Amino acid sequence: MDYYDDTPYVQDFERKLSDDTQQELNTLAEKLNKATGASIVILTTDTLNGYEAPEYGTKVIRKWGIGSKQKNNGILIFASFAQKKGERDAYISVGQGLEGALPDGKIGRILDDYMYPFLAQDNYDEAFRSVFIKVYNEIAKEYNWNGQLDNPQKPEEEEGSLSTTTIIILVIVGLIIFSFFSKGNGGGGPGGPGGRGRFDDSSFPGGFGNFGGFGNGSSGGGSSGGFGGFGGGSSAGGGAGRKW
Repeated sequence: MDYYDDTPYVQDFERKLSDDTQQELNTLAEKLNKATGASIVILTTDTLNGYEAPEYGTKVIRKWGIGSKQKNNGILIFASFAQKKGERDAYISVGQGLEGALPDGKIGRILDDYMYPFLAQDNYDEAFRSVFIKVYNEIAKEYNWNGQLDNPQKPEEEEGSLSTTTIIILVIVGLIIFSFFSKGNGGGGPGGPGGRGRFDDSSFPGGFGNFGGFGNGSSGGGSSGGFGGFGGGSSAGGGAGRKW
């Protein structure tokens, strides 16, 4: 099955997802798009070609035009696989039209609860399915659409262990306390801690380069202009992710 043609919302260039999962997520993405105009795209790739994850995700949304041109309501959920564990990227990029419904902090919690635990278990079908459905439901709620699904089950935590989200909260609290008592501590700038770096298209040399384009069948091949099935949406750099 040539799933690049049959499942345009699921671009599994690294062949990590089963056919059943691809078809399920593509069907749901198409249903969501018809009901709300928003688009969710899944992407697996080898590397990010030297870009940081926020830059890469923003560029893919712009290149492929994910979401509506008027509403910029596209979502890209992607992961890289070529690096060794701990150095791979998993990230959700958000068009600015959905940043209110899916701010960076909420996306981080969704990833922690519904994607990273499954990635750690090499359960890629459930990792992408769970995070997709959770994001799908958030978008349905934003558009007051009654097509919400049952939320996926969170992976069971080992008895007595702290969840990833709890650990992150404890670290953040510790950093806040440390900053409060530290002298000469400056605030984070636009691209530094506490701020979100924005990708400047004007400084980008040439085209996007070698990443998998819709329909070309290779994560290392050059894109020939994108899928063309979306509405010309863009992104201003919203999103969140971590190494895995």
